[in-house]
Amino acid sequence: MKKLLIIALLLCSIQAFCQGQFQKETAGSLSFVSGHVMQLAQAIPADKYTWKPQDGVRSVAQVCAHIVSANYFFASKLGAKIPEGVNMQTLETDLKTKDAITAELKRSYDLIIGAIKNAPDASLTSKIEFPFPGDFTGMSTILIALGHSNEHLGQLIAYARMNKITPPWSDSK
Repeated sequence: MKKLLIIALLLCSIQAFCQGQFQKETAGSLSFVSGHVMQLAQAIPADKYTWKPQDGVRSVAQVCAHIVSANYFFASKLGAKIPEGVNMQTLETDLKTKDAITAELKRSYDLIIGAIKNAPDASLTSKIEFPFPGDFTGMSTILIALGHSNEHLGQLIAYARMNKITPPWSDSK
């Protein structure tokens, strides 16, 4: 009986320790990625924000605005309130300057990272409706948000390199 009690207490303590672990780890990963996106957004000169590798693809500014829009979308799916004055329908065209874009990038990352950190464990398995087909939960929403930021970080790295801009974290000086 004593051994059974010890095992039960051990399992309870492990369960308590793991509460919020997924949220902590994914918020940490997204914080890392957002730091790189922000550094790159700052490193790219304002006059290059309209640059795009070819017609039919997003410019630097449009990629950054798209990240902002997606961050707000995913945060709202996790229960966060989109900031006052943000119009999701026109966001990508409303952000016109480097300063406006970088400020909104930071604000959107703060919101999505906060939403992830504050997501209750029980919400991770709750179904979430998306405007595209598939079954999604709170957990898949968080993973999609993380993957999305990584995808567009890679795109911005390629854009920067095409413009002879070295990502600040990889500069060997």
